[in-house]
Amino acid sequence: MFVRAITIGVAVLVVGAVPAAGQQRGTLEIGGFGNAMAFQNSFAMNTSYGGGFRVGGFWDPRLGLEFDANNLHGDYRVSNANVELVSFSSRLMYIPLIVNRLSFIVGGGIVHTNYTFNASWGPSALVGARLPLTDNVALRVDGIADFQHDVTHMAHTDRSIHVGLSFFRNPGTRTRIVTVMVPAPAAAPYVQREDSVSAEEQGRLRRTAASYRELRDSLGRTPAPAATPAVSASGPMPAGSASALATMQEVIYFAADRSDLSPEAKAALQSKIQVFRANPRMRIIVVGNTDARGSDWYNMALGDRRAAAAKDYLVTQGIEPVRIEITSNGKSKPIAQGNTREAYAKNRRDEFRLLVASDYLVKPHD
Repeated sequence: MFVRAITIGVAVLVVGAVPAAGQQRGTLEIGGFGNAMAFQNSFAMNTSYGGGFRVGGFWDPRLGLEFDANNLHGDYRVSNANVELVSFSSRLMYIPLIVNRLSFIVGGGIVHTNYTFNASWGPSALVGARLPLTDNVALRVDGIADFQHDVTHMAHTDRSIHVGLSFFRNPGTRTRIVTVMVPAPAAAPYVQREDSVSAEEQGRLRRTAASYRELRDSLGRTPAPAATPAVSASGPMPAGSASALATMQEVIYFAADRSDLSPEAKAALQSKIQVFRANPRMRIIVVGNTDARGSDWYNMALGDRRAAAAKDYLVTQGIEPVRIEITSNGKSKPIAQGNTREAYAKNRRDEFRLLVASDYLVKPHD
């Protein structure tokens, strides 16, 4: 009978894991546990002990489907006969709260139990907690109540506790390689001879490459004071170009555990749209970041959603999707240290970096 339970568990796992893989944000959980089950007095069973396993697939960082199977042994008080119990459950799982590294879990579903002398079925409820020990292993404790009816229509409630370890298989990390072709300015076409490249053209290419590096590197530095003109490899940067660059550098912030855009974030994106339209060759990458709370895999997915939210807004305002790439740092690149509310708020952000631009950004017309 326990082999039958394992077979059903594998089938449920396949169904639950498919949506997780399809969303590219899912995680597979496999675990084992020891358990103890207590029965109400009218059922005439002593507390039973045993073990079991669980498998589950999360198609969202907080929502998934889980299956567990148990094998226990106890004594029937009427005759002191040993009774074997085999039960299997299927539950919808939800994570309503994450405090630092501790995740709280609630679940509901159905349970079926076979006894040596009887069989029963009914709804099942779960409340539990999961504490990560490493990025892929967690300690999990669950309290479960099964409300069952047996074949004689007798109702009874079984209460059990599960303590064990869970092992996680996270979806593969996507690596995006972007190749950008930089055409020569239309006003200065050139012809490359088969045997050589002119010194003038080599110098122009070096100045252009240095200018791109200066623009990208400037995003990681504190902007210069307004009174000091920005400088590129080819000379002083016009004031309008510095203003447009500062507009593109402006980060946007998010509420805790959220990826929707605030009115302030939308206003900042609107100002970037004007720079986009004034610089048709400009390309950017949006980098999503989170605060330090939660697991690595959850924060990588949250950072990806935050970057995607900024891109989606820009695209709805008419910016071509091919001009915007997205990626996620998760919680790995904080700009504010500590566990204060202020530090968390500064780290929940989207950054905007230039991939390709002209020698100077053009300031939008008023």
